[in-house]
Amino acid sequence: MSRHATLSERVAGSASRVLERRVARRNLLTRTAMAGSALAVNPLGYALRPGTAYQAICTCNGQSCDCNDLCCDGYTEFCCTLTGENACPPGSIIAGWWKADGSGLCVRDGVDQPRYYMDCNATAAGPCGPSGVTSATNDCSCGCMSGSCGNRRSCCTSFRYGQCHNEVACLGPIVCRVVSCAAPWTLEPTCTTTVATDNFTRTHDRPCLHTGGEPGRPTPARGSLPLVVHGSHFYRGFDRSNDPLKGQPSFVYGNAGDQPLMGDWNADGVWSPAVVQIDRWYLRNTNSTGTADAGFQFGSPGDIPVVGDWDGDGGFGPGVVHGNTWYLRNHPVEGEPDHVFTYGDIGDIPIVGDWTGSGRFTPGVVRGNQWFLRTENSSGIADISFVYGDVGDIPVVGDWNGDGVYTPGVVRGDTWYVRNSNTTGVADEVFTFAPPVPLEGRRYLTWRAS
Repeated sequence: MSRHATLSERVAGSASRVLERRVARRNLLTRTAMAGSALAVNPLGYALRPGTAYQAICTCNGQSCDCNDLCCDGYTEFCCTLTGENACPPGSIIAGWWKADGSGLCVRDGVDQPRYYMDCNATAAGPCGPSGVTSATNDCSCGCMSGSCGNRRSCCTSFRYGQCHNEVACLGPIVCRVVSCAAPWTLEPTCTTTVATDNFTRTHDRPCLHTGGEPGRPTPARGSLPLVVHGSHFYRGFDRSNDPLKGQPSFVYGNAGDQPLMGDWNADGVWSPAVVQIDRWYLRNTNSTGTADAGFQFGSPGDIPVVGDWDGDGGFGPGVVHGNTWYLRNHPVEGEPDHVFTYGDIGDIPIVGDWTGSGRFTPGVVRGNQWFLRTENSSGIADISFVYGDVGDIPVVGDWNGDGVYTPGVVRGDTWYVRNSNTTGVADEVFTFAPPVPLEGRRYLTWRAS
């Protein structure tokens, strides 16, 4: 630099060198563009005071907030502050993600893991440029979330990392963000594994992110919830509402062609996946992509697998139905069956559930639209029988109202019709659960979060 350089030139040069060391905001934004904005708004403040370029740009979105308030730090507020749920609100989708290392909030086996932050972008109401994002939207306006300087901003940042939902060419600004200890591509199947990092956000947190439920998803509703398996993708519903946003994200487990199941393998109150490959069982204790936590052999090729808490100890064991003979084992380990009996006719659809609230699962069969339930794990006639659904419906079983009694449900297309008593009658609850996969090849299950 010439010794005759002006003061402003020296300040600009100093700021650029500081910027190389201090800019922590999103890596995809260029350093030079950010420095230019910071210098234009607050040149001496940026050059002489510690902080990032975003902190120097202190306009607070037109609101009378102090530069130290959260609304002025350039980041977007968490969705749970807006809705109470750690999930994208209706009218927005995950458009990209980044990770932060060293948060101390995602520890597994004593090792600190990355924490993932996902942007929920609004739908677009105007044309997009090459960036694939526009500030034009019908559903939100820029400002501090809920009008509070103590909340970060919402609908102000027209930006997308672009690792998720690339089939949507144009999106609006970021409404809010969700956070998870699980990798985004295990929660939202459209996300890629392309990594962006912003460790400055590792300290960003909210109490509403720690109120229960699974990181990155809303707290599940009480009782049994819908689950659809397509290939090796497990799509869980977190509610029994008609809102498809409550259950789109999935995880991958097993291989296409495996027989999927859900059960509480370690008696922790949460159901997680299993797959059966011919006669080999692979169990996982978390609802996430990964390797099996346990594996064993049970049954024979061609058997129909079933699972349940046969002895009422809180943990599930495997079972198979061969013809009309049932083989049940109390614990998910290698060994001989603990219960062997015949029930139903060959060709019936086997089902299991706790039909009386005793804490033990026992057999049932569906024949057409007739349900035959037995309350003991032994041969004999049905203890409970009734008609429910139409011939051709797919039967499902769940404790839909959380009273401890498992009752019937049927799936017809994307619509679930469930009943809260083991009797003939109309559905007590009707809801739609529509994962983004074709109807052909779906397997219909249920799961419970607690």
